[in-house]
Amino acid sequence: MQKVKIILFFLSVKLLAQDNVELKKGVAFNLLYENSWQERFEKLKPHWHYSWNWELRENYPHGIEFVPMIWGRGSATQSKIDYLNNLANEGKIANVLLFNEPDLVGQSNMSVNEVINLWPLIETLDVPISSPATSSPLNDWMKDFMEEVSNQNLRVDFVAIHIYHKNDPVKFIELVEEVFQTYGKPIWITEFAVRDINATENNPNIYSENYVLSFMQNVLDEIHDLDYVKRYSWFDPNANNEKYPMLQTADIISENNQLTTLGEYYASYNPNNNLSNYKKKNDDRTIYPNPSKNIIYIDANSSRSFKARIFDLNGRVLMKKIVKTQINISELKTGLYLI
Repeated sequence: MQKVKIILFFLSVKLLAQDNVELKKGVAFNLLYENSWQERFEKLKPHWHYSWNWELRENYPHGIEFVPMIWGRGSATQSKIDYLNNLANEGKIANVLLFNEPDLVGQSNMSVNEVINLWPLIETLDVPISSPATSSPLNDWMKDFMEEVSNQNLRVDFVAIHIYHKNDPVKFIELVEEVFQTYGKPIWITEFAVRDINATENNPNIYSENYVLSFMQNVLDEIHDLDYVKRYSWFDPNANNEKYPMLQTADIISENNQLTTLGEYYASYNPNNNLSNYKKKNDDRTIYPNPSKNIIYIDANSSRSFKARIFDLNGRVLMKKIVKTQINISELKTGLYLI
């Protein structure tokens, strides 16, 4: 039997992973990039990812939190809620994002009343849930929705926001602070970047790469220190999109997975080093999720079993068994443990 020593601190999901400042940085890549997710994650070193999709895809990369999204009305069904609750019970997801830019015809395109009518179903999710993410966080659609949330005492655990219209770091942070003061809830900035809405192929972007880098450096330092900003994700534009010139200087990784200078800085900031050198040696093992609630999963190149012990902080052995792929910890109380 192979002898492997592994030390892992884990907290119950009841303590909410989103409160950990070291887990803030994320990325957003849709299903078009699924085959390159692993490479992109390793290069950009985010702690979490969403794809504008609800499904945890087969062979999803390890070492990063997947955050599902119910994008629009078509995803807000009982079967998908049941699917997500099963993932939550298995410890595979810890948060869910809701409804992408419902205020825009070209996006999920939903009225406030339609979303409110779906909310009793949404509230049956067993993990923290976001507000819808509108194209601007203080527009009439969002204010009307949050007013109904207050009036009807609905559950919104955190506010998801998009910001593309504040290209000055000071004004950007002022807007984030205003959103917090207005709604009084934790914030996830799920899309943000510097955008020149007038840029085209024939009309160059007025924001230079150096300017965008300076913007990112200033903004990341600020939002990383704001306690009420729990997560953030820079928006990476698709170079094949006709609107790419608007965000060209905000690109962090090319279509052939090469980091830009901006991307190199994003990768270096608050890095998830668990994603480095993912091609493991035979003796390497990855244990996840962390925090966990019911099941700890063990991923390794070796198929051999090994001896696992779980200790409390006083050094008492609470569990001892021979395992291969998972450990059931559902009988443990909420707390901090060593494996």
